[in-house]
Amino acid sequence: MVGALPVVSDTPADAALACLSETPEVRNSRAVFAVHIISDLTQRVSVDEVGAYVPRDVAGMLVTALDRAGVRQVNRINTAVTEFEIALSREQILGDGGPVNVEGETIPYRPLRRGVLRGSDFVIDGSITQLDFNVYSEGGEVGLFGASAGRRVFALTAGADLRVTNTETTEIVLSNAYSKQAVGREVFGSIFRFFSDELFDVQIGRENIEGLHAGIRWMLAEAAYDIVSEVLNHDGSCDALLPEAFGQGEEALAALNATIDNLE
Repeated sequence: MVGALPVVSDTPADAALACLSETPEVRNSRAVFAVHIISDLTQRVSVDEVGAYVPRDVAGMLVTALDRAGVRQVNRINTAVTEFEIALSREQILGDGGPVNVEGETIPYRPLRRGVLRGSDFVIDGSITQLDFNVYSEGGEVGLFGASAGRRVFALTAGADLRVTNTETTEIVLSNAYSKQAVGREVFGSIFRFFSDELFDVQIGRENIEGLHAGIRWMLAEAAYDIVSEVLNHDGSCDALLPEAFGQGEEALAALNATIDNLE
């Protein structure tokens, strides 16, 4: 079975990140960023359906967003392979497929060069600290002569607390909280009738809600933009490319009330 083609996942904040990568504050910066663990402190799981609501590799989403912002990075999320190869090099077991020349001496294994590993200047870590379901909900249903229709609006909010630490001094240079709301809508209708001795019951409906994981990716993209802008003292010239906040929930509720009024 073949469905839709794989595509590169993007967010509405990617245009601002791409703009940020072309600015002199980023292009001329020698600062190196690292992302450590971003843990899920909500510990919310669905036993019957999806398991954990928050994806396990949230830090990987932030790494992707920082890369789109154009900053230099070193890997501090998973160093197991690096440590393994360093250990084998120390034992003179690991090779590179041929002899290596070091200071005029030819050796058959990979040498350990002093200072070859790049250190980081700033490390980002934190946690997903908020996952609130049904932050607000409102709906209505009307029925007449066996026919009914209605609409419902609901929302959930995910939030993260992130901090940026200077790895040389351990000073926290930035700490902030970010959140993203996902709004869902449900429209339904039904007809319930008896015809002679037969019962007819027809139900139709539509339900949609923004993906929670996609919302978290968008939230971390906005966080990456904020972190890079603040740490590298960006002049704000790319801010206009960020999506403007708008009252999705309020608009949805207004549409709901108009629908109910028309049904009445």
